[in-house]
Amino acid sequence: MGVLVQLRGTRVYRVALLPILLWLAWQASASINLAGGDRKQAQLNAVFVSQMLSVAMRACAWATAQEPYQRTDERLSSPSSQGHQEKAGSSNISTALWNAWDLLLNLRGVGWNWPYGFTFPQPSFEIRSRLAFVLLSTIRFVIYALAYDATLQGIRMFSPEEFSSSTGGSIYDPSLPPILQLLRCLLISALTVWMAYFAMEWSYQFQATLFVTLLQQRPSQWPPLFDSPWLSTSLGDLWGRRWHQMFRHVFITLGGRPFDYLLGRLGGIIGVFLVSGIYHDIELRSVGRGGNSLVVIGFFVMNGIGIVLERVWKRVYDRRVGGIGGWIWTFSWLALWGIPMVDNWAKAGRFGSEAFPQEFKPSVALVSFVWRHI
Repeated sequence: MGVLVQLRGTRVYRVALLPILLWLAWQASASINLAGGDRKQAQLNAVFVSQMLSVAMRACAWATAQEPYQRTDERLSSPSSQGHQEKAGSSNISTALWNAWDLLLNLRGVGWNWPYGFTFPQPSFEIRSRLAFVLLSTIRFVIYALAYDATLQGIRMFSPEEFSSSTGGSIYDPSLPPILQLLRCLLISALTVWMAYFAMEWSYQFQATLFVTLLQQRPSQWPPLFDSPWLSTSLGDLWGRRWHQMFRHVFITLGGRPFDYLLGRLGGIIGVFLVSGIYHDIELRSVGRGGNSLVVIGFFVMNGIGIVLERVWKRVYDRRVGGIGGWIWTFSWLALWGIPMVDNWAKAGRFGSEAFPQEFKPSVALVSFVWRHI
């Protein structure tokens, strides 16, 4: 599919291959259990199923692509293809085979024509040397791994027995006064967002190190994953630019465009977040401990509704949501709908899953090492 989407006149073949690929992705998701019966390692299944979902969604996008996917920078193609690109949409097979590997790894479309105007975050300073980039990415990988483990351990401290177990528990504590209970929920939710941020950055830095080293990719093919999401002054700013955009293309293809066609542009926004909610709900359920679909999908749909409200505000008052007021609005809206979703995560035992061997906790090991040498 990755080869065919680069070639003209292949849409019929791509559509014919689609049901086969979807069936294989389903079979893999339903039959492979990476946890091996260990409930503490159930997160491995969530990661695997999310990858199969990503493959399936991208296959749908590739099967329905109107124009061939093309490199915007020929220098990123295989050496044998440089200076040998034919007219648009008509690459030779060896080039298409090489580029297909990048399509499998490149969720945001860096160096391709299909992100449709998306601007990637710029690094603080440009690094062209592969060695320097790999060293910096390795350091970041270690830092993000430590930060991920530290935030997870911080969350578990609120309810050590429940949050450290595979059975889970609620983030609400009825024994506390309302103000303290709200503060507890806000702190756990904030730590959960940071935990997710560190986890994705940790994975991204690992992949950047691996592929720049083994596949000799350029550092420019790995721009920053996030663009300071904590500075967001509107929901549109957060979800449309500052948060990671790994699934932007497929969510727009599968949800935005159909709903745009049926309900107009504002309906397209809701469609994008509906598909996103379904994706995250399946990913949570793949841990094997259930979950509340209404809460998970509802969180993302309500963020879509929040962006629609921002569009209505602009039409009525001829002014965009922004500034300090926009920052307060953004994170208040996220907290309002995010706390129930984090509670759903906690009840599903998500905080009890181990990303490292049970006998090794990076942050704990670091603190112990420092403490022994003070």
